[in-house]
Amino acid sequence: MTQPNKITALYCRLSQDDANFGESNSITNQKKMLEKYAYDNGFENCRFFVDDGYSGISFDNRPAFQEMYSEIENGNIGTVITKDLSRFGRNYLLVGQYLQIIFPQYGVRYIAVNDNVDTIQGDDEFTELRSLFNEWYVRDCSKKIKAVKLAQAMRGERVNGSVPYGYILSPEDKNRLIVDERFAPAIRDMFRMYANGDGVINIIRHLKACEYPKPAVMKKLQNDPGFDVSSVADPYVWCKRSINIILDNPVYLGHTYTHRSGKASYRSNKKVMYPSNQQFEFLNTHKPLVDNDTWNTVQRRKADRPKVNRQSEVDSFSGLLFCGDCGTRMSVHREKNRPRIYYTCEGYRSRKERSDQCTTHCINKKIVEAVVLDDLLRVTSEARNNREKFIELCKNNSSTASKKEQAAKKLELTKAEKRLAEVKRMFVKIYEDNALGKLFDEDYAMLSGTYKTEQAQLEQTIFELTSELNKIKDDEQNTNRFLSVVDKYTDITELTYDLLRDFIDKIYIYEKDKVNKTRRIEIFYNFVGNNLSSERFSPVIPAPCKLPHNTEPKTARRNFCGLNVLAY
Repeated sequence: MTQPNKITALYCRLSQDDANFGESNSITNQKKMLEKYAYDNGFENCRFFVDDGYSGISFDNRPAFQEMYSEIENGNIGTVITKDLSRFGRNYLLVGQYLQIIFPQYGVRYIAVNDNVDTIQGDDEFTELRSLFNEWYVRDCSKKIKAVKLAQAMRGERVNGSVPYGYILSPEDKNRLIVDERFAPAIRDMFRMYANGDGVINIIRHLKACEYPKPAVMKKLQNDPGFDVSSVADPYVWCKRSINIILDNPVYLGHTYTHRSGKASYRSNKKVMYPSNQQFEFLNTHKPLVDNDTWNTVQRRKADRPKVNRQSEVDSFSGLLFCGDCGTRMSVHREKNRPRIYYTCEGYRSRKERSDQCTTHCINKKIVEAVVLDDLLRVTSEARNNREKFIELCKNNSSTASKKEQAAKKLELTKAEKRLAEVKRMFVKIYEDNALGKLFDEDYAMLSGTYKTEQAQLEQTIFELTSELNKIKDDEQNTNRFLSVVDKYTDITELTYDLLRDFIDKIYIYEKDKVNKTRRIEIFYNFVGNNLSSERFSPVIPAPCKLPHNTEPKTARRNFCGLNVLAY
């Protein structure tokens, strides 16, 4: 019955949910029961393995169970005893695998006292059923917990309990964040440096020099102000992943976002991110650590994924230049023997072996800077000196509907919303009539099908009209947003990384015309695109800029097809 010189493992487990059902499931009660059972049945060399606060659905994250399993693999355990089958585990598949495959393979006997399970007596037809019931219990609890957390998330409550770096929970309201000035400067420095063009490596060096503790150390300091930082290896050395997570977190704008992530299933601890349409946004819930302009600059730069050179520098035009013929990004190159920087089409090399290959589109950086600076000064000067004319121009060139069309769309939207409300009321009425026997099932099926079809059409119409009206509103706001950027820069003398991203969305570089020896450069500005027409501005053509390496430029000219065409 017992195996001499082998350990009798008395396994106890208690999860947080099990603790709510009283003392009967407590670790102390389990120990007393198992100890008495082992003594009464002659089991010797007993040893307790205890997992307190661990779910039974998983086996990998239970330290005591893993320790016991290591002893089983080494052949040191002969018997495993638990209070009942649910203490061993609540995963139907894994419990069956252990009891029917793994334990027999190592010659281990398993006993569940309250469930009368003893593998030495052979298979019990009810064991699998009990194990299945145990898993159903976990699944039911998981559904209830998810429902509660979803309700909390819809109210804007902090469900996951994690506090972002630079904040602490308010003592008066555990769902509100307040700034922790001990660590908040690290967040401000991160966003400022990244927006100014510094790479992540430079940010890590700065944080270490300023002795800002990494997130794991920060949490220990918040819980215990007297915590000895020197007890942690490299307490001020951050990893790239931590910085990227912070730079992507909109909580630093002062907003709260709930229901952003969760578990893949009750059987897995894998974290999954929910789509944006399932998340809940609550604006201005706490003090921001980053302003909107800095946040937008950081997000644009992260989306551009600029390349950092060996000097930890980022090219000012990184991510803005595109080939005008194939649409591929332009890559930057620096000559070794002389400080010449130029751009080429990235699609040129990849298409070299194909018949439809692109061309190099090679262009010197100084030419691009001269062209962009010239056109930027022209546009900002017109916007600043002839503000009303500029606004009128943007309105005329945008796709904004006329006031008459806008009024018609609003009226159509109102009618559609009113009819949708009537259809919903009629649907409820025929449902009640059918339930009371006033309407035959055949008539109900016909009417309900008709109303459902009309409801779907009305919802689609409302969605389209709402989108069109929102676009009209956006077009009106975009001009003001561009003008606010113009007001931000009163004196433009050079093209910095920040300035280019504040003004410009994309720049298309076309190949030189072999006949006219000219090159076309098309600039798309933020918010207003390429809707700035030169005929309305009647710009004065500037003198051609001096090209590098003593190359005499061709005569500059503009035809402003689209936005801006310059030729050299």
